[in-house]
Amino acid sequence: MTRIAASVRLAGLNGAGVALMGDAAAVFRNPTGLATLRNIGLEGSYRSAPGGAYVFTGALGWRIKQFDIGVGGQRFDFGDNPHDYIGGGVPAGTNAREILGVGSLVYRFGMIALGVSGKYVSRRIDDVWTYGVSGDAGVAIAFFDIMAIAFAVQNINGNWRDTSSLVMPRLTRFGFTMNYVDPQESFRLLSTFEVQWREGEKSRGVIGGEAGVVLGGVGIIGRAGFSGRPAALSDSEFTVGGSVQFKALLLDYAYRGKDLFDEPAHYFGFRFTL
Repeated sequence: MTRIAASVRLAGLNGAGVALMGDAAAVFRNPTGLATLRNIGLEGSYRSAPGGAYVFTGALGWRIKQFDIGVGGQRFDFGDNPHDYIGGGVPAGTNAREILGVGSLVYRFGMIALGVSGKYVSRRIDDVWTYGVSGDAGVAIAFFDIMAIAFAVQNINGNWRDTSSLVMPRLTRFGFTMNYVDPQESFRLLSTFEVQWREGEKSRGVIGGEAGVVLGGVGIIGRAGFSGRPAALSDSEFTVGGSVQFKALLLDYAYRGKDLFDEPAHYFGFRFTL
């Protein structure tokens, strides 16, 4: 499940999101991404796959003075006759489901934010059920809405339940995001770069960008991402996506040529902020 994009925006950027700030779905990648929420952020996404499989994700972030709290959940249902989940240890033909729950707490002082998350993952394959627990930690330095530098470690020390068969590999991420124009004005132009180190694998660099126009709170934003080393054997090197904005609501879409189901992937979602 940790290889499935937890937000449509992240899917459109090919996973380059550790230094993205202000989205509720930051609870899944780096808790300190909640630090620039003004009040409340709500986010949801959906991705369907052959055989009745689907992934549904929801997240909520809330600012309380110098603190931010966030919760998120993801349900991964492989359907009645799923394809093999590449690298996930779930064989074809089984009735399999995974559920992920995350809770985050962030403390901000000046431009620096420190955050931690607790994580619970359960997996059921036919009548066999197991679960694991772990935690994430992150730090970010955000220069208003212009620039952010961030570092995060997901699944610190892997699965903390020694008796569980569920594998939760550590993922270390470092990234940099730059807004070239004020995002509160009419134009949008952003780039983000990230390096990822997944336990047991070679490092992976990802670059992504967004550009668009928003007039009077209404507009359109396009995005794309590229990585020369995909996150999984079946993943695409290129991803694209976009958003349509109506004031505080954004409707998101992303496309990946293939993902863990080894099929074209269409992601749909929304973001709402106050």
